[in-house]
Amino acid sequence: MHPITSDNLYTTLLERLPEVLPYVETAAARHNLRPADVTHWEQLNTHPGTLLSEVLAHPLFLPALSEDRDHDLLVRTFAFVEALLDSPGGYLEDTAYYTFIEPCLKTRETLGRAMTLALPRTRGELWKLAEAWNITPDPAWPR
Repeated sequence: MHPITSDNLYTTLLERLPEVLPYVETAAARHNLRPADVTHWEQLNTHPGTLLSEVLAHPLFLPALSEDRDHDLLVRTFAFVEALLDSPGGYLEDTAYYTFIEPCLKTRETLGRAMTLALPRTRGELWKLAEAWNITPDPAWPR
């Protein structure tokens, strides 16, 4: 996946993770919009992390990661996170970190699943967090 920019965040989200549409519809309705009327994330929220938390991280990604289900969604979300980390100028790195990477530390099991499914840069960030929090790694976790 190509890096995600502020300008293509919304369209890339809908293209790569269409499961978010019901949650986008709810967010759009709060602003008296239909998803088809929305062209940029700023129309729905004041920060990309808030929007991604509302339409992807909390309703879909974190439950799937916690319950070890819907691996296809998880794989596509981790690819999306990797693209956020590669955003030009690092504009969306914090969004990736605080919205998707840091919450993976919720439980050891969640972290283990994330380590297994994450792409290289995201996995590296997970390792840094685990080390910072003195979490003893499982030998099965890939480096």
